[in-house]
Amino acid sequence: MPHRRPTPDESNPFYHGYIAKVPDGSIVEVLERSRLSIVEMFSSLPADKWLYRYAPGKWTVKEVFLHMIDGERVFAYRALRIARGDATPMAGFDEQKYVPNSLANERSPASLLQEF
Repeated sequence: MPHRRPTPDESNPFYHGYIAKVPDGSIVEVLERSRLSIVEMFSSLPADKWLYRYAPGKWTVKEVFLHMIDGERVFAYRALRIARGDATPMAGFDEQKYVPNSLANERSPASLLQEF
């Protein structure tokens, strides 16, 4: 089955802007290029930048990266449900609760990169 971009009625309006940014092409290839680009970017960060936050109360780089990892897990679960025909409503997730409970700042950059 060929891949196609979802239509607006097939996704939550919250995600429309994100969907529009996805380049055309094979979704598998797009995801792999994206993964490699993200790993390259985070791998190049100096050690002293991982705990950087641009303002008090904002997330650190480690917290942002682990939020991305959490999001990937949530979307993988959602994709599984769609693939299996599960039509029950999908719940959101509260990133404001996930991030403080993730203890991202206590982890090494290497462990975060490996998990991603």
